[in-house]
Amino acid sequence: MILYQVHHMWYETSMIDECWHSVLGELKSAPGVDVKIKICFNFQTYIEEPEVKDVKVLLQKHQNHPLFKDYDVDVTIKTDDDPFYNIADWRREVYDPQAKYTVWGESDTILPRDFFAILDKVEIDQPHVLTFAGRPMWDNTWDVVTHEKLLGYSKPCQCGEEHRKDCIELLEAPLKYKDYITQKELDKFNEESGDIKLSQVPWKIDGSTVCISKGMMTPFIAPGMHFVREDTCLEYYLRKKNIPQVCVTTDLRDIITNILIKELVLVLLETIRYLNSMQILVSQPCKNL
Repeated sequence: MILYQVHHMWYETSMIDECWHSVLGELKSAPGVDVKIKICFNFQTYIEEPEVKDVKVLLQKHQNHPLFKDYDVDVTIKTDDDPFYNIADWRREVYDPQAKYTVWGESDTILPRDFFAILDKVEIDQPHVLTFAGRPMWDNTWDVVTHEKLLGYSKPCQCGEEHRKDCIELLEAPLKYKDYITQKELDKFNEESGDIKLSQVPWKIDGSTVCISKGMMTPFIAPGMHFVREDTCLEYYLRKKNIPQVCVTTDLRDIITNILIKELVLVLLETIRYLNSMQILVSQPCKNL
């Protein structure tokens, strides 16, 4: 069994439909694979309040999505009646040590069409994490988990008036980190990428579609951490325990959308101010693991 779990905040509502259509497409592409789905709807407004009167309408409208009609989805609801709760809490708590993989979904991420089929077929006889290659991101240290066809670009751009020949800004859309990419474009790119290749890589974790194998000791996210850098905490854990990271270097998964990016930045700024004032643990050192 593969457990796919995802945490949705109310302010991510514009991303959810595309995310779920991607998950649904991947499930239909692998009908023989046993996949369990767990979703958290988080209506909490401790950090930011929506413009609408009833925050629940921003997420409840998605309950008629085909994903809910075609599959048995386990839903958890968090409200202001609960203590402060966010994605790191969810990822720390929702891990199944008996599942072949527990997958960290994200609201802004679409999956390769053969995602669940690959997870079903891969056999690695020890605890590990499996990740899927991404587009060139942030800086060159991320090359180890970048799709092999997209290597060789210098990032971030520091060229000035004229771009260097290897500048990331010269990579055609939609393959730059800041480009919007559709499911159709992602599928076409993956189809043209050839056979699936797996490679053990130096540890480099971002939270999107991390696949954590069965048999992992817990916790791998520090107790008390609520959100921000829980993926880095997992990376520190893997390094400390010498648990390998294996990357599918020829199958692209990607962060799809710049929908509501301004709003999300504003929420993040409000979050930082709130956490500083309340002294809520964000980047709790992983020495407690």
